Amino acid sequence: MGLFDRFKKNDKKEKKEIKIPENPEIDEDQLLLKKIATTDKDRYKRAEAADKITNQFVALDMSKTVKDRAIRLIAINKVKDEDLLRDAALNSQFFDVRSFAWERLGENNKSIAEIVINTKKNPHVDDIFNKVVDEETLKWIAIEADDKRYRTQAIEKIDSADILYDLVFESKDKSIRRAAVLKDSFVSEDVLKKVAIEDKDEDVKKAAINKIKNEDNLAQIAQNEDNAKIRSLIFDKITDPEILKSIVLNSQKSDVRLDLVSKLDDEELLSQIACNDSDKIVRSEAVKKIKDESVLEDILSSEEDRFVRQIAVNNITNPQLLTKIAIEDEDQFVRNHAISNPALVDEKDFEYIAINSTDEEIAKEALTHISSEKSFIEILKNAKLSVIRKSTLDNISDLETLIRIVLANEDEEFSLKALNKIKVEKCLMKIYEQGISENISVRAISLIKDQNYLVDVVKNDDSWRVREAAAKKIISKKVLREVSNNDENEYVRNVAKKRMNL
Repeated sequence: MGLFDRFKKNDKKEKKEIKIPENPEIDEDQLLLKKIATTDKDRYKRAEAADKITNQFVALDMSKTVKDRAIRLIAINKVKDEDLLRDAALNSQFFDVRSFAWERLGENNKSIAEIVINTKKNPHVDDIFNKVVDEETLKWIAIEADDKRYRTQAIEKIDSADILYDLVFESKDKSIRRAAVLKDSFVSEDVLKKVAIEDKDEDVKKAAINKIKNEDNLAQIAQNEDNAKIRSLIFDKITDPEILKSIVLNSQKSDVRLDLVSKLDDEELLSQIACNDSDKIVRSEAVKKIKDESVLEDILSSEEDRFVRQIAVNNITNPQLLTKIAIEDEDQFVRNHAISNPALVDEKDFEYIAINSTDEEIAKEALTHISSEKSFIEILKNAKLSVIRKSTLDNISDLETLIRIVLANEDEEFSLKALNKIKVEKCLMKIYEQGISENISVRAISLIKDQNYLVDVVKNDDSWRVREAAAKKIISKKVLREVSNNDENEYVRNVAKKRMNL
């Protein structure tokens, strides 16, 4: 018989059923006595009738079914046949009958056990219990006793390893199972492993695991363990790195692999997990512990999950790599983490991102890290996104750059904003004289204060809008009167008239 054969379920309980024949040869007087013993209202008549019964089948039936204690005990006392006594011992509804039957059979331990199992703790039963030394009987009490105190006292008296091994799989009381495991004689690693795997109670499992020394056994338990506390206890006991490696690479449970990742410091193994594990949470936890940037870069190029890639980005300290990711990565989420990585601090890197990024959000974020006008000018000249080029203007005051914007006039609104920042009148006059566009000419004239220049413009410019802008700036009432009388455009004349009345 193998070690675990004793634990296999046996559905054939120890029962022997004695059947009364369909047409039993029972005298009518015996049946009448049974009726009186079980139904008469007078207890004395019931007892007298029971005492007169001689048919053992009738007596057996009464001992198994009659609720009146006195009657059923009288009945069992009538049973002499050993097989019938055993049937009563095994199958009676009542423990007092079972106990009496065992005693009649000469099995005093079982007789005592029936009493202990089915009686609340009291001094009389204590005296009986203290006489029990047979460990099979004690096992029975430890499993079946109604009063937990007897169950506890029974386990304390058991030392046989085999009895304890049986008990730990049969008892429904977790405290008894735990007490069995903790006994000094409970030493079989195979049985301890079986308990740790199969028992449902955390404390029982812990007790078993604490006694297991073989790390391979611990690994087998951990492979499929659902309880995180139990897994942690096991991992703390395993010192062989190869065993831990085997678990993290081979366990089918992602929770097991995840717990173990937090205890690993072998970066080569962590890299293997980060690249190959089937569970993204496990991969992400492995990535958190990786510092080798070449590995992180490989993960970024092969990993499909954005959250895992984001964690990889967070661990990168190389600004050049972060710059590349911020510009080139296909995922907005990952790009955002790259540009917000604290390792990215050099303004030149942010300038490069602002110029080369085609993601408006990333490029604008890059602008927030720039303070140098020189960098803004470079972005203005070279940024791939026009919206980013235009965003630089508030940070540029360089006259040459502003004039270049106006003269280029790639976007008139942008040119007008640049023109508004030019304060040097000679430059404004030169811009006006370039005749870039009517709107730019109007805006340039509106910013000029030189009266002689404005008078020349109001008299000679072909555009009424430009002349109107000049008229609004002229102070001389003589000139204004002349314009109000002679200008060919009504709007210009009206402006001049209003200015005269100021």
